[in-house]
Amino acid sequence: MGLGDADNTIITNMETWNNAIYAGIENDIDGARIYRSTDGNTWVKVNNDGFGHVALNAIVDFQSFNGQLYASTADDDPVPAQTAEIWRSANGVAWNQSGNDGLGNANNFLFYELTVFNNQLYVGSFDDNNGADLFRTADGTNWNNVVNDGFGDANNTAIFGLYSFGGWLWAGTGNVNGAQIWRSANGTDWNLYFNYDGQPLLENATAINHFFDYNGLLYWFGVNATEGAHIARRHDDILHTFFIGGLGDNNNIWFSDNTVISGSFLYFGTRNDTTGGELWYTANFQNFTQIGQSGFGNIDNFAIYALTFKDYLYIGLSTGNGAKGAEIWRQMLTANILIKTEEIADGQQNSSYLQQLEANGGKEPYSWSLAEGSSLPKGLSLNSQTGEISGTPEESGDFQVKIFVNDSSRPQNRAYKIFTLKIVAGAFDLSSNQTGLAVLPETGANLDKKISCDNLKLTPVELLSVY
Repeated sequence: MGLGDADNTIITNMETWNNAIYAGIENDIDGARIYRSTDGNTWVKVNNDGFGHVALNAIVDFQSFNGQLYASTADDDPVPAQTAEIWRSANGVAWNQSGNDGLGNANNFLFYELTVFNNQLYVGSFDDNNGADLFRTADGTNWNNVVNDGFGDANNTAIFGLYSFGGWLWAGTGNVNGAQIWRSANGTDWNLYFNYDGQPLLENATAINHFFDYNGLLYWFGVNATEGAHIARRHDDILHTFFIGGLGDNNNIWFSDNTVISGSFLYFGTRNDTTGGELWYTANFQNFTQIGQSGFGNIDNFAIYALTFKDYLYIGLSTGNGAKGAEIWRQMLTANILIKTEEIADGQQNSSYLQQLEANGGKEPYSWSLAEGSSLPKGLSLNSQTGEISGTPEESGDFQVKIFVNDSSRPQNRAYKIFTLKIVAGAFDLSSNQTGLAVLPETGANLDKKISCDNLKLTPVELLSVY
């Protein structure tokens, strides 16, 4: 654990570049670290601790640009002492600084996501004095400020998400009054696209920490420390929101800054300080499957922040227990568990009812359960071993029922689906009986093989003063 050092508490980011995997580390004792592996098993530290500054304690993001690998850094202590820096390497081993400290602003204690747009490299900052800055460079040496003072709002203390999509550069802010999304066609002229402050369509988000492209549409993650993170989508300038409330758990306050797409499946992690971080995947943004247990069996693993893919799915587990350090886990993508039943049959009040739920993938036997706060109509019950819903419903109406299935893998794989169960009163019309099934393709990862990462203490880069 901790890649040999228990003070390595957070794996903030992982990236594949030039046939090697790089892990960015937060270490609050010795300073930020970069570890490199060419086989995914043996990891070697390739930078000086904190690049010579103990207070520079976190590597935040990696980005390839003009044949070099760039790394953004941060001092994310409550009282920061070291201005953030950008570093780069032509071989992944020898590193030199790009630009000067803070890129000219001594209040920039964090540089967040690095993104390439129109052949220039961009990075956003954290500045809780005057508002965030946005910088760009064409040569990797000379940086120009293209946005300052938080797009004119000092409460935009951070530019977290940064992404090129559809001919636009998109920027997501951190703002205690509600995050904002801005976009630009040239990187210099910016327009406000959406403001979460007071919007009735979407729950309030204090930060937009990640954008991604999935099947040609733009999605983003919204951070919410009280009501749970959410996923939103843009399509023809119409906003759609999915799974507000942390995928059913308000303690999932943050979805990971990285996403992995393998085939048609998208993987991402969560931050959960109560029961441990979680790993999820989806094929359609209708059905979501959790892989493994929360925290992978250890509540101290409060976040899954780092994800990357190179023959394996790799994840970084951040830990709040300084005695053990963070961990990196990996596994090849294999069949995972899915709830196969697409819809459940309608029923009739005061008449016998039977519905068999089916799952595939994972390792049998399965166990079935109702989600906390979800219930069947009075008179019906769910058999935890067989997956049968049976009994005689005593009430009529439309009932939203959220059902989990766990397999027998160690760690367990878990999936859930939300069904609508309609119980009609009076005569039962057989034509309304919906029993169709649909089978989704199998994929996933049983992350049951921990690789050698002794004492890698990870704790995701905090949202600083945003929440």
